Amino acid sequence: MTDQQNVHGGNILATARKLGCAVDELIDMSSNLTPLGMAPGLVEDLAARLGEIRFLPESGSETLVALFAVRHGLRPAQVLAGTGTTEFIHGLPAALGLRQGLIVTPTYADYQVACQLAGMAVESFPLRPEEGFRLDLAQLSAQLAGGELVFICNPNNPTGGMVSSAALHQLAKNHPDTVFLVDESYISFLREPSLVGFPRLDNLFVLGSFSKVYGIPGLRLGFLIASEGGMQRLVARSKPWGVNRLAQLAGEFLLQHGDAYVAEAVRFLEQHRPAFVRGLAALPGVEVMPGEAHFILCFLHGAMRAAELREKMLARRIMIRDCANFSGLDDRYFRVSMQSEANNQQCLAALADILKT
Repeated sequence: MTDQQNVHGGNILATARKLGCAVDELIDMSSNLTPLGMAPGLVEDLAARLGEIRFLPESGSETLVALFAVRHGLRPAQVLAGTGTTEFIHGLPAALGLRQGLIVTPTYADYQVACQLAGMAVESFPLRPEEGFRLDLAQLSAQLAGGELVFICNPNNPTGGMVSSAALHQLAKNHPDTVFLVDESYISFLREPSLVGFPRLDNLFVLGSFSKVYGIPGLRLGFLIASEGGMQRLVARSKPWGVNRLAQLAGEFLLQHGDAYVAEAVRFLEQHRPAFVRGLAALPGVEVMPGEAHFILCFLHGAMRAAELREKMLARRIMIRDCANFSGLDDRYFRVSMQSEANNQQCLAALADILKT
């Protein structure tokens, strides 16, 4: 069984304790959060309504769900709000009662953990580094026999690879006996349309996260979108008060006031990502894997390994992600997630100084 405490990046609180420094002294490029910080006005809105923690939150986040549904042209019965996407990643395998999981790898480790906890057998559909970790949907389609739960992260973590949402929808439509869980936690950073806007299919479940694009991982807020028929498999298992009151309020505020902020994040990445990727590719012994997301997967040629590089960067108060524990990757892969332009340049300078030795 995978140790769930050791499969994630971004553990900035524990890292600060380990180093004996304040959190604000660290530059966290190990977690895939927005480079812009929290949306303007959010902290002030939450502070003004802090007194609402005196009473229970809405049992089913009804106001939040209704706002999300209206925004995306859905019915409330097609939406569930939860404590981050993790709640649904773990809940869906248990609710479906399927015996087989198929995971496109390398990817987020919790998919496999969730399948194992649900007693499912797990197979991998490995993406190949020599092909730039590109997902070939025709090859994936040929492997599907029906009766399995397929996990696809789009864009994929940690590779940053992206496939067309329209093509994914068609894949699910072509395989009605296979269930697909598509994790779109990072799609808001790109201009690719979300599957949320496509017609609902009973075998297609889509995950959306507010943690990453709005920079509020500590509040734990995510959504599951499905057809009403598909949702019936989960509704009976959903727990009351699954989202705390502050997270509900944050979600409501962001659905009403967050559009300009997301658009700014998209523009920032389109403007600064190319130069940042060129800077990484120019580092001695570093090969940049192709991708489109705001996080970039890199391969180390030469003697240094990612764990050593991570420790050397930590000595400079910069966190990067050692990707050795991603299935299908080894100890030569690391990932960096873009932050402010000043932090990006500081990261590149530190990497250059370390790798030149």
